[in-house]
Amino acid sequence: MNQKFIQTVKLLQKLPGVGPRQAARFLLALLDKDESELRELGQAIVNLKKEIRFCRECFNISDNGPCNVCSDPKRDRSKLLVLEKVTDLSSVEKTGLYKGLYHVLGGAINPLDGATTETLRFKELERRVEDLSKDRELELIIATNPNTGGETTALYIKDLLKNKSGVTLTRLGRGLASGSNLEYADELTLKHALEYRK
Repeated sequence: MNQKFIQTVKLLQKLPGVGPRQAARFLLALLDKDESELRELGQAIVNLKKEIRFCRECFNISDNGPCNVCSDPKRDRSKLLVLEKVTDLSSVEKTGLYKGLYHVLGGAINPLDGATTETLRFKELERRVEDLSKDRELELIIATNPNTGGETTALYIKDLLKNKSGVTLTRLGRGLASGSNLEYADELTLKHALEYRK
């Protein structure tokens, strides 16, 4: 097989969630594109770090400076939702239900992947909590994923901020999905359903 093809497939595999077959499919799809489209994509990738930034406050995607959420004076500054990734923020925003502020950690604690308490944005979270809780009570909503990394991260946040006055720590509700049967639910799901019952 062509060495350039193999080399490019390996480069695409460095993206999260992209395996060798998917990388090859991406490359084959790109080979079908017009050269002007490839040039446009290549230029967008070259300029990625210059043209797309993270918000200095919450670490959402931004042009330059505060993002549209942080700069919106109508947002409820007594609520701070802590998320793992920007894509999680997009999902919450699409619901239209949450009107507070966000803090994106940049991942969940997973030392095997190099995501530690030092590499994630916990210091920035502490600073934001300090700033936001000066003048008002603050509800810090932990919205990490219900997996090992997310649970570890949630426990770390609880431990980090447990003695902070003026801050109430909450978690997103979780448990049984609509239409599911109790007999088929695993122990962890039932545990969460009981803990977070209304």
